[in-house]
Amino acid sequence: MNSLFAEKEITFNGKKQICGTLTIPVEIAEKNKLPAVLFISGSGPLDRNANGPKGKFQLNVYKELAEYMTALGFITLRFDKRGTGKSDGDFISTGFWDFVDDAEKAFLYLKNCPEVDPDKIIVLGHSEGTIIGTALSERQPINGLMLLSGGVGNLDEFTAHQRKLAYQELRKSKGLKGILMRLLINEEKQEAKSRRLMQKMFDSNKDVYKILFFIKQPVKWMKEHFAYDTRVALKKVTCPVLAILGDKDPLVDRDLLKELPALVKGDCETHIIKNMEHGFRVQTEEMTILKMKKLLKVLPSRPLNQEGLDALSKWLYEYYLAETNTQQSLVDTGK
Repeated sequence: MNSLFAEKEITFNGKKQICGTLTIPVEIAEKNKLPAVLFISGSGPLDRNANGPKGKFQLNVYKELAEYMTALGFITLRFDKRGTGKSDGDFISTGFWDFVDDAEKAFLYLKNCPEVDPDKIIVLGHSEGTIIGTALSERQPINGLMLLSGGVGNLDEFTAHQRKLAYQELRKSKGLKGILMRLLINEEKQEAKSRRLMQKMFDSNKDVYKILFFIKQPVKWMKEHFAYDTRVALKKVTCPVLAILGDKDPLVDRDLLKELPALVKGDCETHIIKNMEHGFRVQTEEMTILKMKKLLKVLPSRPLNQEGLDALSKWLYEYYLAETNTQQSLVDTGK
């Protein structure tokens, strides 16, 4: 355990019991009520640290980001998604609005923590969490919204963007593979096929749909996501907003961020960070969507992108620490 902060295992209940970690900067917390950051994780069966089940994809990015922010002087809360880690529930049948419900319960838990300043609770959404965090802003008076590796678009837009990049990358393949891909791939037909399959699943009225009798698809989750209009929600946001994307992130359409300042009513800041991938780590290799799994074997051992951390800490300091005594943070913020 790091002597600069204390970690506390916590639970909160909604329809399911959710487990998480509350991290508190020890020295500062003894004197002040502190601002807090609520982490909302990305898609897939990720636990509170951004790690997958059965030892797969041990990313630890939320743990590292939480410890970094706690060292700046923030209480942080990150939690296992429903049906992952120690949290109850069945992940594959959990819907988008179920995840929003859990995020709201986490927000209310933070608001009632005696160490937390209830008027300074910031929601940090990563990837899918940017959509969930945006939906949460319609339900609760959040005091800051951080959109990491996402923002503005909904799931339908992002998955369409990912398919488009995959088509482009396949057509650019070298040698015989490239020749075959350019002959065989018809993007228009592939998109039509994808839409037909999606509509077939949505028409089934099932929470979970099996393709080829055994490949389970989270239909409730997809249907609710696709129907959600993030832009309508963002137009109601009055708190400060920070959006950070990496230039090596193939999962997010960075052009969508151009819409953000005109959508939100509060102060808005956006950054495209050089040599940063979807998980906030350093990536110097070219952007690729087809070789992401291969990259995930080496990315977790790399540091978080310092330029991204600098943008994050500068924003947090200016809006949530500068007017309080808590700027005596436990790490150098560059101020």
